[in-house]
Amino acid sequence: MMNLVNKAWLFAKQAHEGQLDDDGKSYFNAHCCHVANILRASGCSDEVIAVGLLHDVMEDCEVYYSALVMNFGQVVADLVMEVTHEGTDDSVGYYFPKLHSRDGIMIKLADRMSNLMRMDSWNIARQEHYLKKTRFWKRSMDDKTR
Repeated sequence: MMNLVNKAWLFAKQAHEGQLDDDGKSYFNAHCCHVANILRASGCSDEVIAVGLLHDVMEDCEVYYSALVMNFGQVVADLVMEVTHEGTDDSVGYYFPKLHSRDGIMIKLADRMSNLMRMDSWNIARQEHYLKKTRFWKRSMDDKTR
């Protein structure tokens, strides 16, 4: 029987087939595998590493939540949903109102770290825009506790 990480690797690789990153490299290899490797190096569980591989399939590949539940179970599907942006943005960029768990925050930070490490080919304006929009909550945590 295939383990969870290998199953996620195969699923995400197929879902991202043909997608290229800004440097013309396989998006799956350059980004999704990189996110998973950051999570692995951080000592995360197999479920979190699997979500690292799958984190963009709903945003970029027309994979639906129900397909994730069917293939990977509720926990993995919920984590993918948690790190998926809402599809709308504000004056700064996308935000992640569902981001709340330790695992979700770890995945989103690994995602951002991978993007930051791969932005050499971007022009300065794009780099600055990405850095400006690299935030996760619409309001600060202090605002939520008031």
